[in-house]
Amino acid sequence: MLSTDMQFYLNKVVDEYELIQFLSQTLDVRCETLNYPDSQAEAFVMINDYEIGFPMDITISYTKGVSLGKDYLWLAKLLARHYQTMVATDLPEGHPDKMNPYCWCVAEPNGYLVEMVEDLSDVEDRKGLLLNSDSKKLLTTVGKLA
Repeated sequence: MLSTDMQFYLNKVVDEYELIQFLSQTLDVRCETLNYPDSQAEAFVMINDYEIGFPMDITISYTKGVSLGKDYLWLAKLLARHYQTMVATDLPEGHPDKMNPYCWCVAEPNGYLVEMVEDLSDVEDRKGLLLNSDSKKLLTTVGKLA
């Protein structure tokens, strides 16, 4: 039974098979998707593509008892560096805006973590994540990093 997950938005679409191989090696956990099933997998990766904003959404769900040994901020930074693109994820624990669903932590390819606010100018029937580039600022509260 899947019980824990991490969500990331990538600012470009990457090859699904290569992504699964990268995640499996990086996390040292076998991963699968609907297109690439693995009966030995301990993690399932759901992928959604969007027309606007960050075009690729990945959610990694893994079984209770599986220890990834890394946190989502570490993985966001690694994905950003590996794919040379921005990767949005949840703000770190302890951040004052952590509970605000419109505030995001964004890992940049250079290793910096910034915070950005969702662009809410046109939200009707919109799917995907569109961030306001004018809201970008260096992340000030990082909390505990792996």
